[in-house]
Amino acid sequence: MKRALFDTVTVLPFASGNVVDRTGYESAVLAVTVEASQTATIKVETADSTAGPYDPVKDSRIFVDNPVNEDGEAVIENEAEAQAVANLDIDLIGCKSCVKITATNGTIGALALGDATNCPVKESI
Repeated sequence: MKRALFDTVTVLPFASGNVVDRTGYESAVLAVTVEASQTATIKVETADSTAGPYDPVKDSRIFVDNPVNEDGEAVIENEAEAQAVANLDIDLIGCKSCVKITATNGTIGALALGDATNCPVKESI
């Protein structure tokens, strides 16, 4: 038996300020473009419904292996002379069902939801 990657991951076009219902997924990867010599921040807020109200997630470990500022936002520094794309690993386990992601000084391109809680399994014969 093996896991079916395409059946357990959802990739969405995404923009700053968008909301996603993360029900059934425990993590995400966010693609962010940061212009040359800029610093971007990414804020995650969570709510029980898309209507809100949204509360900031202040868990310093929500962004796996990425530094956060005093407000719990991911900090992405691009010291290069050209724009760069960063992929942020996000742990969604402590979040409610709806998640709002906002970028400052960065452009969000896509969001991949993963670690599905109900993984289909295919048997090989």
